[in-house]
Amino acid sequence: MSKIRLTHNGNNIVLVGHMGSGKTSIGMNLSKKINYKFIDTDKKIEDESQMTISDFFTKNGEKDFRKFEENITRKILREKKGYVIALGGGSFENEKTRSLILKNNFSIWLKCSLKTLSYRCNHLDTRPLLKGKNIRNEISKLDKIRKKNYMKSNLTVDVTKKTKSKIIQEIVNNLKNE
Repeated sequence: MSKIRLTHNGNNIVLVGHMGSGKTSIGMNLSKKINYKFIDTDKKIEDESQMTISDFFTKNGEKDFRKFEENITRKILREKKGYVIALGGGSFENEKTRSLILKNNFSIWLKCSLKTLSYRCNHLDTRPLLKGKNIRNEISKLDKIRKKNYMKSNLTVDVTKKTKSKIIQEIVNNLKNE
């Protein structure tokens, strides 16, 4: 498939959503399908800081992490074109980052049921906001905070109980109509 031309100022596709919604997995597969490059901001943060997200939280705290995340994400958004970008779950809460995404890129909220998110995150020990807590309660709290901003995305795709291929096809179909 050839590159999809988007009708806005930029040409990155930015995937937003909660941890466990499939941003990285869908992003990697979507980028191949539409001949874009792929970047995961969490992976870039780990590469730049030379530590895991969890270790960064432990050593520096959430406030410093969010500032570092903002700087890395804004740099990627300014310098990269023709990318599918998997954004960290909390990045879209940052007003500067969100504004830059909405102004110059195409954002897609990978919406997922809380039950599915809880199941997916329950088996991972790498989520610092969930460590030692009731997973479902914490995800529910995060959803109440973040949903209002996720809803500002250019497109919402419900990924609950859908295969990767069906999700990607739904996104591609929507991008063709842009």
